[in-house]
Amino acid sequence: MTLPTILIGLSLLTMGRQLFWVFVGAAGFILGSTLASQFLIGQPAFVVVGVGLAAGLAGIVLAIFAQHLAISVAGFVMGSYVLVYLFSTFGTVGTGWTWLALLGGGIIGALLVVTFFDLTMIALSSLAGAKLIVEALNFDRLATSLLFVFLVAIGAAIQTGALKKKRHR
Repeated sequence: MTLPTILIGLSLLTMGRQLFWVFVGAAGFILGSTLASQFLIGQPAFVVVGVGLAAGLAGIVLAIFAQHLAISVAGFVMGSYVLVYLFSTFGTVGTGWTWLALLGGGIIGALLVVTFFDLTMIALSSLAGAKLIVEALNFDRLATSLLFVFLVAIGAAIQTGALKKKRHR
């Protein structure tokens, strides 16, 4: 699952705001592969990736036909994903905290993406893209943290630069 995860992470990191369907598709992939890995224990990795890709494609179709709903759902998924990652990175563990992070991050992500579309898309796609990449590379904790911060900064800079060019035209 490493190569598809890195490719999706790079796409999110560099183009999450410009191609919102990439953002929505990645949210579907993340949700689908996470649920598949939890419920299809013992299945080969290609089954988990396949479920993730199918969920990602479903997200893209939803993005094409119901943009506002797709963006809200994707904001919820990405907000949850990022906050759970941050909680686990800083050592906050336990079922109660995980559910709080899932729910709180989801609500915050959905509200922010609907209210401040461009900035939230840049922030969430940079955070989620960086998280996918560092998780796939599996470095030690310090290297992972440093790489995560570096990738978030690079992704935000790339996407902000593209947004400024678009607005300047």
